[in-house]
Amino acid sequence: MMRFVRLLVLMGSLLFVAMPASGAATPKERIANLNAVLLEIMKNADSLGYAGRYEKLQPVMSGLYDFSLMSRIAVGAYWKGLAQDKREQLVDAFSRMSVATYAARFDGYSGERFEIVSSEKSVRETMLVKTRLIKSDGTPVALNYLTRSQEGEWRIIDVFLDARFSELARMRADYTAVIKRQGFDNLIKVIENKIAGLAQE
Repeated sequence: MMRFVRLLVLMGSLLFVAMPASGAATPKERIANLNAVLLEIMKNADSLGYAGRYEKLQPVMSGLYDFSLMSRIAVGAYWKGLAQDKREQLVDAFSRMSVATYAARFDGYSGERFEIVSSEKSVRETMLVKTRLIKSDGTPVALNYLTRSQEGEWRIIDVFLDARFSELARMRADYTAVIKRQGFDNLIKVIENKIAGLAQE
């Protein structure tokens, strides 16, 4: 729990969080739109194939996720030592890997549905949107999205699997370990290999 709180405090300290403009879509509405796209992709997974799913997800996720901030947090203190071109390289690879992960995971449909459980305030002016993927047998899988406002739009900055496990915290542990042992260029190779593996799945 303390690790989660420290991560959220770090997020809040990195950038000033602006309040959304009047009339802007709420975090709940933004996540509902994402769920609708995911459901459509799942229902047409076979005809779309991996490449088709990726193509449909890429613009949606790019407009919804704050990949720049997430990349910055994922490498921790190493971000300060990266030249601008290396930062851009990381954000690009991180973005493509995130889309690839969704394209590979949501690869079929057997009666699943999404539910939005609640939308509630979290620390540092963030909002946590709690959702569930209900499997065909009725088993719920919690998928919670932490969002913050950027230039008047709510964007996802972390995803919690089973409502407990921070994807960003896991990546931060993995990425900083790779940089420490093997350097930044090897981290990019690890991410690119991950993307290639997901495409083959």
